[in-house]
Amino acid sequence: MKKINYKILKLATAIGLFGFVANTSAQSLGGGGWHSLGICNDSTVKAFGENATGQIGNGNTVDQTTPVTVAGLSGIIAVSGGGDQLEAHSMALKANGTVWCWGSNLYGGLGNASATGTFVTAPVQALILTGAKAISAGGWHSVALKNDGTVWAWGWNSDGQLGDGTTVDKSIPTQVPSLTNVTKIAAGTYHTLALKNDGTVWAWGDNVSGQIGNGTTGLDRNTPVQVNGLSNVVAITAGRFFSMAVKNDGTVWTWGQNLYGQLGNGNTTDSNVPVQVNGLTGITSAVAASGAFHAHALKNDGTVWSWGRNTYGNLGNNTIANSSVPVQMTNFASPIGIAAGTNFSLFYKSDGSMWGIGRNASGQLGDATTTQRNEAFQSNVMCSVLQQQSVIGLKENGLSNVKVAIFPNPSTGGVFNLELVNASMSDYKIEVYNAIGQNVAIESLEPMANDKLRLNLSAIPNGIYYLRMKASNHTLYHKIVKQ
Repeated sequence: MKKINYKILKLATAIGLFGFVANTSAQSLGGGGWHSLGICNDSTVKAFGENATGQIGNGNTVDQTTPVTVAGLSGIIAVSGGGDQLEAHSMALKANGTVWCWGSNLYGGLGNASATGTFVTAPVQALILTGAKAISAGGWHSVALKNDGTVWAWGWNSDGQLGDGTTVDKSIPTQVPSLTNVTKIAAGTYHTLALKNDGTVWAWGDNVSGQIGNGTTGLDRNTPVQVNGLSNVVAITAGRFFSMAVKNDGTVWTWGQNLYGQLGNGNTTDSNVPVQVNGLTGITSAVAASGAFHAHALKNDGTVWSWGRNTYGNLGNNTIANSSVPVQMTNFASPIGIAAGTNFSLFYKSDGSMWGIGRNASGQLGDATTTQRNEAFQSNVMCSVLQQQSVIGLKENGLSNVKVAIFPNPSTGGVFNLELVNASMSDYKIEVYNAIGQNVAIESLEPMANDKLRLNLSAIPNGIYYLRMKASNHTLYHKIVKQ
């Protein structure tokens, strides 16, 4: 099958046929080109929208305007959608660190070494990959982040988006060499981003509009390069030909294509280095997302701000006018998660409700219609969305200088040592929750010297868990990994 370079289809780009999302929030929702995914409270997955290559995962290729259950998946903690309307795939991450994919396998994006140019209508496991903690689906490639801080990628690689120093497609996960200490990932349609634990951002792949952010335009990179001038970054997300980062001071920075104002800096001029989004401060880093040509960010006052392309009302301000500066979504506030696809977006709130805006021609808003929504509209047919923010937020409530050290983490075998700083361990009740919020049994808590405890989780399955330490008015959450 001859590979088509979709980048040169300027008309297709202009009318928005292709897209995906890389969601930086808790990933209970995922938006692809024209399809969507959501995790229910019972950790099963629902999918809806376009289904030409089986990306819905229910055994057929019929579009769905109402959410349907993806076959054979349980224990899911994250989802991500990729591709375009006709060649799209989906990803899901289990609590045990395995990754599952379905839909288009045009260039090997399912990661199971099966024949390319095909598709599957039910999930298959990506081979050789264990210990994953985050996933992101690009246009026709897939990316996973492991607990050890390494990044693995597979699928289409003609622009170097797999970051392995070649432009050869891969049908099984392949490690990005010499990239370590990564905390977050984001796959664009043709490029990939990684955030390291020192607050720097690294990019590779297509650079036609400067979305790599290293001061060059048009020179693709098949190995990671550092994005110019960015530090103290806490979140990243990638659009079709642009990239976005949130800094720890609550500001938002963008780079790459700006045809529709998606850089949010008041003009429509591309930039090959990061520029600051106009007037946005106090952004909550866990709740920001970019679609193919637009973006959203949540402020700490609960308001949602959007910019970029708005042809289908996907900015949520009850207009269809593009905006090169952030505009406030009308009649909607306080989501705890966002996913953005091609000209549509999904949100969920702390009550489990899901809301959608924008294009809905294939039912990708999951509200049992194909009606375009210029303002956020609640789906009454979607399950209660998995509320990961209550645990995955890793928030500290009422704490000032109280800290907990946990080691080793990850733990092979499930034994962790806990040391509390500036407080007494005897004052705290300790609980452990799995990734879907269920309390799990602790085999033993063995006191040690100097306010230390040994926590034994050897009897539970390998995976990602969340430790809660609670006193009368203090609650501390911490992520732990058993492998």
